[in-house]
Amino acid sequence: MVKCLWYWQGAPQTHLKERLLPNGEPAIIFNLCEDPIRIYDATDLSRYSSYGHAVLSGARSDCFVIDTLQQERVVGVQFAPGGAYPFFRMPASEAEGLSIDLTDLWHGRAGEIRERILAAATVDAMLATLERCMLQLLIRPPELHPAVAYALQQFAHPSFPARVNTVTGRIGLSSRRFIELFHRQVGLTPKVFCRVHRFQQALQTVHGQQEVDWAQVALECGYYDQAHFIHDFRFFSGLTPSAYLAAATPHLNHVPLT
Repeated sequence: MVKCLWYWQGAPQTHLKERLLPNGEPAIIFNLCEDPIRIYDATDLSRYSSYGHAVLSGARSDCFVIDTLQQERVVGVQFAPGGAYPFFRMPASEAEGLSIDLTDLWHGRAGEIRERILAAATVDAMLATLERCMLQLLIRPPELHPAVAYALQQFAHPSFPARVNTVTGRIGLSSRRFIELFHRQVGLTPKVFCRVHRFQQALQTVHGQQEVDWAQVALECGYYDQAHFIHDFRFFSGLTPSAYLAAATPHLNHVPLT
Protein backbone atom coordinates (compact mmCIF):
# COMPACT_ATOMS: atom_id res chain seq x y z
CA MET A 1 0.00 0.00 0.00
CA VAL A 2 2.48 2.65 1.21
CA LYS A 3 6.01 2.10 -0.03
CA CYS A 4 7.58 4.68 2.26
CA LEU A 5 7.10 7.95 4.11
CA TRP A 6 9.90 10.43 3.55
CA TYR A 7 11.17 13.83 4.65
CA TRP A 8 13.65 16.15 2.98
CA GLN A 9 15.22 19.37 4.20
CA GLY A 10 18.23 21.02 2.67
CA ALA A 11 19.79 24.10 1.18
CA PRO A 12 18.62 25.20 -2.28
CA GLN A 13 20.20 23.20 -5.09
CA THR A 14 22.67 24.78 -7.51
CA HIS A 15 20.21 24.01 -10.34
CA LEU A 16 16.80 25.68 -10.38
CA LYS A 17 14.72 22.86 -11.78
CA GLU A 18 14.65 19.06 -11.88
CA ARG A 19 13.08 16.65 -14.32
CA LEU A 20 11.22 13.84 -12.53
CA LEU A 21 11.02 10.57 -14.43
CA PRO A 22 7.93 8.34 -14.29
CA ASN A 23 7.89 5.23 -12.11
CA GLY A 24 4.19 4.27 -12.33
CA GLU A 25 3.65 4.94 -8.63
CA PRO A 26 1.40 7.63 -7.11
CA ALA A 27 2.75 10.00 -4.48
CA ILE A 28 1.61 12.73 -2.10
CA ILE A 29 3.82 15.74 -1.42
CA PHE A 30 3.40 18.33 1.34
CA ASN A 31 5.44 21.51 0.96
CA LEU A 32 6.23 22.68 4.51
CA CYS A 33 7.40 26.09 3.32
CA GLU A 34 4.93 28.80 2.36
CA ASP A 35 5.29 28.93 -1.42
CA PRO A 36 2.65 27.08 -3.46
CA ILE A 37 3.78 24.04 -5.41
CA ARG A 38 4.54 24.59 -9.09
CA ILE A 39 4.77 21.79 -11.65
CA TYR A 40 6.16 22.57 -15.11
CA ASP A 41 5.53 21.08 -18.52
CA ALA A 42 8.68 19.11 -19.39
CA THR A 43 8.41 20.14 -23.05
CA ASP A 44 7.84 23.87 -22.38
CA LEU A 45 9.14 25.31 -19.11
CA SER A 46 7.21 28.53 -19.65
CA ARG A 47 4.05 26.53 -18.92
CA TYR A 48 3.27 25.47 -15.38
CA SER A 49 0.42 24.82 -12.97
CA SER A 50 0.28 26.14 -9.41
CA TYR A 51 -1.20 24.21 -6.52
CA GLY A 52 -1.55 24.73 -2.79
CA HIS A 53 0.83 23.22 -0.28
CA ALA A 54 -0.09 19.58 -0.91
CA VAL A 55 -0.62 17.57 -4.10
CA LEU A 56 -1.42 14.07 -5.22
CA SER A 57 0.75 13.03 -8.13
CA GLY A 58 -1.05 10.24 -9.94
CA ALA A 59 0.62 7.26 -11.59
CA ARG A 60 2.48 8.61 -14.59
CA SER A 61 4.09 7.46 -17.80
CA ASP A 62 5.49 10.91 -18.61
CA CYS A 63 8.05 13.13 -16.94
CA PHE A 64 7.47 16.55 -15.44
CA VAL A 65 9.59 19.33 -13.96
CA ILE A 66 9.68 20.79 -10.44
CA ASP A 67 11.19 23.96 -9.01
CA THR A 68 14.02 23.01 -6.65
CA LEU A 69 13.51 26.20 -4.60
CA GLN A 70 10.23 24.66 -3.45
CA GLN A 71 11.97 21.53 -2.21
CA GLU A 72 13.73 23.06 0.79
CA ARG A 73 11.44 21.33 3.30
CA VAL A 74 9.02 18.70 2.11
CA VAL A 75 7.43 15.51 3.38
CA GLY A 76 5.63 12.88 1.39
CA VAL A 77 4.07 9.50 0.84
CA GLN A 78 5.40 7.20 -1.86
CA PHE A 79 2.77 4.60 -2.67
CA ALA A 80 3.41 1.15 -4.05
CA PRO A 81 1.66 0.53 -7.40
CA GLY A 82 -2.07 0.66 -6.69
CA GLY A 83 -1.40 1.83 -3.15
CA ALA A 84 -3.23 5.15 -3.42
CA TYR A 85 -6.52 3.54 -4.47
CA PRO A 86 -7.81 2.83 -0.91
CA PHE A 87 -7.40 6.49 0.12
CA PHE A 88 -9.51 8.25 -2.51
CA ARG A 89 -13.09 7.97 -3.71
CA MET A 90 -12.17 8.43 -7.35
CA PRO A 91 -10.58 5.61 -9.38
CA ALA A 92 -6.81 5.84 -9.66
CA SER A 93 -7.27 6.06 -13.43
CA GLU A 94 -8.76 9.55 -13.02
CA ALA A 95 -5.44 10.79 -11.61
CA GLU A 96 -3.32 9.21 -14.36
CA GLY A 97 -0.59 11.61 -15.44
CA LEU A 98 -2.02 14.41 -13.30
CA SER A 99 -1.14 16.43 -10.25
CA ILE A 100 -4.19 17.30 -8.16
CA ASP A 101 -4.42 19.73 -5.26
CA LEU A 102 -5.17 17.65 -2.16
CA THR A 103 -7.74 20.19 -1.00
CA ASP A 104 -9.84 19.20 -4.03
CA LEU A 105 -9.82 15.60 -2.77
CA TRP A 106 -9.62 15.80 1.02
CA HIS A 107 -10.93 19.36 1.44
CA GLY A 108 -9.99 20.78 4.86
CA ARG A 109 -8.27 17.57 5.95
CA ALA A 110 -5.31 18.31 3.67
CA GLY A 111 -4.53 21.58 5.43
CA GLU A 112 -5.17 20.00 8.84
CA ILE A 113 -2.65 17.22 8.14
CA ARG A 114 -0.04 19.74 7.06
CA GLU A 115 -0.55 21.80 10.22
CA ARG A 116 -0.24 18.69 12.39
CA ILE A 117 3.00 17.75 10.62
CA LEU A 118 4.39 21.26 11.13
CA ALA A 119 3.51 21.10 14.82
CA ALA A 120 5.49 17.89 15.35
CA ALA A 121 8.76 18.41 17.23
CA THR A 122 11.02 15.98 15.32
CA VAL A 123 11.24 14.35 11.93
CA ASP A 124 10.26 10.99 13.43
CA ALA A 125 7.23 12.64 15.00
CA MET A 126 6.31 14.22 11.67
CA LEU A 127 6.37 10.87 9.90
CA ALA A 128 4.43 9.19 12.72
CA THR A 129 1.83 11.96 12.50
CA LEU A 130 1.57 11.52 8.75
CA GLU A 131 1.17 7.76 9.15
CA ARG A 132 -1.66 8.16 11.68
CA CYS A 133 -3.43 10.67 9.47
CA MET A 134 -3.17 8.40 6.44
CA LEU A 135 -4.66 5.46 8.32
CA GLN A 136 -7.62 7.63 9.33
CA LEU A 137 -8.27 8.46 5.67
CA LEU A 138 -8.67 4.89 4.42
CA ILE A 139 -12.05 4.58 2.70
CA ARG A 140 -11.57 1.14 1.11
CA PRO A 141 -9.96 -2.12 2.25
CA PRO A 142 -6.21 -1.86 1.68
CA GLU A 143 -6.11 -5.05 -0.37
CA LEU A 144 -6.37 -4.75 -4.14
CA HIS A 145 -8.52 -7.09 -6.21
CA PRO A 146 -6.78 -10.51 -6.23
CA ALA A 147 -6.31 -10.40 -10.01
CA VAL A 148 -4.64 -6.98 -9.81
CA ALA A 149 -2.45 -8.02 -6.87
CA TYR A 150 -1.39 -11.18 -8.71
CA ALA A 151 -0.65 -9.25 -11.90
CA LEU A 152 1.51 -6.70 -10.08
CA GLN A 153 3.47 -9.50 -8.46
CA GLN A 154 4.04 -11.18 -11.82
CA PHE A 155 4.93 -7.96 -13.65
CA ALA A 156 7.49 -7.06 -10.98
CA HIS A 157 9.36 -10.37 -11.01
CA PRO A 158 13.03 -9.31 -11.00
CA SER A 159 14.27 -11.93 -13.44
CA PHE A 160 11.26 -13.07 -15.47
CA PRO A 161 8.52 -10.43 -15.53
CA ALA A 162 5.36 -11.88 -17.03
CA ARG A 163 3.74 -10.51 -20.16
CA VAL A 164 0.25 -9.04 -20.03
CA ASN A 165 -1.30 -11.75 -22.18
CA THR A 166 0.30 -14.47 -20.02
CA VAL A 167 -1.17 -13.01 -16.84
CA THR A 168 -4.56 -12.46 -18.49
CA GLY A 169 -4.67 -16.14 -19.40
CA ARG A 170 -4.14 -17.18 -15.78
CA ILE A 171 -6.59 -15.01 -13.84
CA GLY A 172 -9.96 -16.11 -15.20
CA LEU A 173 -11.13 -12.65 -16.33
CA SER A 174 -11.71 -11.38 -19.82
CA SER A 175 -8.95 -9.17 -21.20
CA ARG A 176 -11.29 -6.18 -21.25
CA ARG A 177 -12.41 -6.69 -17.64
CA PHE A 178 -8.84 -7.17 -16.41
CA ILE A 179 -7.57 -4.03 -18.16
CA GLU A 180 -10.47 -2.00 -16.77
CA LEU A 181 -9.92 -3.30 -13.23
CA PHE A 182 -6.15 -2.84 -13.31
CA HIS A 183 -6.44 0.69 -14.73
CA ARG A 184 -9.02 1.64 -12.10
CA GLN A 185 -6.90 0.49 -9.16
CA VAL A 186 -3.32 1.08 -10.37
CA GLY A 187 -3.84 4.17 -12.51
CA LEU A 188 -2.14 2.85 -15.66
CA THR A 189 -3.21 0.14 -18.08
CA PRO A 190 -1.29 -3.14 -17.73
CA LYS A 191 0.62 -2.55 -20.96
CA VAL A 192 1.73 0.96 -20.01
CA PHE A 193 2.58 -0.14 -16.47
CA CYS A 194 4.83 -2.90 -17.80
CA ARG A 195 6.58 -0.47 -20.14
CA VAL A 196 7.23 1.96 -17.27
CA HIS A 197 8.46 -0.88 -15.07
CA ARG A 198 10.86 -2.00 -17.80
CA PHE A 199 12.11 1.59 -18.15
CA GLN A 200 12.72 1.71 -14.40
CA GLN A 201 14.60 -1.57 -14.59
CA ALA A 202 16.83 -0.01 -17.26
CA LEU A 203 17.48 3.05 -15.06
CA GLN A 204 18.48 0.82 -12.15
CA THR A 205 20.77 -1.19 -14.42
CA VAL A 206 22.75 1.81 -15.69
CA HIS A 207 22.54 4.17 -12.71
CA GLY A 208 25.98 4.93 -11.32
CA GLN A 209 27.84 3.12 -14.10
CA GLN A 210 30.78 4.71 -15.89
CA GLU A 211 30.81 2.57 -19.02
CA VAL A 212 27.64 0.95 -20.37
CA ASP A 213 27.07 -1.60 -23.10
CA TRP A 214 23.69 -0.27 -24.26
CA ALA A 215 22.94 -3.26 -26.47
CA GLN A 216 23.48 -5.57 -23.49
CA VAL A 217 21.26 -3.40 -21.28
CA ALA A 218 18.51 -3.54 -23.90
CA LEU A 219 18.75 -7.33 -24.01
CA GLU A 220 18.81 -7.75 -20.22
CA CYS A 221 15.78 -5.49 -19.74
CA GLY A 222 13.64 -7.25 -22.32
CA TYR A 223 13.73 -4.86 -25.28
CA TYR A 224 13.67 -6.19 -28.83
CA ASP A 225 16.90 -4.40 -29.68
CA GLN A 226 18.90 -1.28 -28.88
CA ALA A 227 16.76 0.93 -31.12
CA HIS A 228 13.61 -0.17 -29.28
CA PHE A 229 15.33 0.55 -25.95
CA ILE A 230 16.43 4.05 -26.98
CA HIS A 231 12.96 4.87 -28.35
CA ASP A 232 11.24 3.86 -25.12
CA PHE A 233 13.85 5.59 -22.98
CA ARG A 234 13.33 8.88 -24.81
CA PHE A 235 9.55 8.44 -24.71
CA PHE A 236 9.48 8.18 -20.92
CA SER A 237 12.33 10.51 -19.98
CA GLY A 238 12.71 13.01 -22.81
CA LEU A 239 16.41 12.11 -22.79
CA THR A 240 18.74 9.73 -24.55
CA PRO A 241 20.23 7.06 -22.28
CA SER A 242 23.67 8.70 -22.57
CA ALA A 243 22.28 12.14 -21.65
CA TYR A 244 20.58 10.64 -18.60
CA LEU A 245 23.78 8.95 -17.46
CA ALA A 246 25.79 12.17 -17.87
CA ALA A 247 23.30 14.16 -15.75
CA ALA A 248 22.29 11.47 -13.23
CA THR A 249 22.25 12.28 -9.52
CA PRO A 250 22.18 9.89 -6.54
CA HIS A 251 18.38 10.06 -6.86
CA LEU A 252 17.39 7.65 -9.61
CA ASN A 253 14.43 9.59 -11.03
CA HIS A 254 15.66 13.17 -10.49
CA VAL A 255 17.61 14.79 -13.33
CA PRO A 256 18.85 18.38 -12.85
CA LEU A 257 18.14 20.95 -15.53
CA THR A 258 20.75 23.64 -16.11
